[in-house]
Amino acid sequence: MLRIFDKLLAFITASAMAAIVLVVFVNVAMRYILNTGLTWSEEVAVNLFVWVIFLGAILAGLEGLHIKVDMLTSKLSKKMQKVFLVISSLCVLFAMGVLAVGGIDVVKVSHKNISSATELPFSYIAVSVVVCAVCLALITVYQTVKELRAD
Repeated sequence: MLRIFDKLLAFITASAMAAIVLVVFVNVAMRYILNTGLTWSEEVAVNLFVWVIFLGAILAGLEGLHIKVDMLTSKLSKKMQKVFLVISSLCVLFAMGVLAVGGIDVVKVSHKNISSATELPFSYIAVSVVVCAVCLALITVYQTVKELRAD
């Protein structure tokens, strides 16, 4: 199940990157060839880029690619390593909780603000923070439980 989610998320992220390249390329080509451009292209590219960043953070979490410094914990006993794993996971969960709650507040406020170019509420961009925080919290719980059960 996790592999399917991973592959789907990678496909969506790659598609968003391809869309950014396509929109920017078409806009540049239109400016040079037709002396006109797409008024919404920059905004779409920036908004998609924000989503790519947060989706990429989720992908990195799924693959275990976030930075982890283990100089001290690697020298501890297995039992103490597990204690520090739980402590670090609780810190991550706290941070993701703060990010999710703050992100929800931003979504509520930004939903009233409508983009002039795309005429979409800015909450569609801000919700990427909430999606990322919730997904990273779930990934953290899953990976912590998996690691604690190992051995």
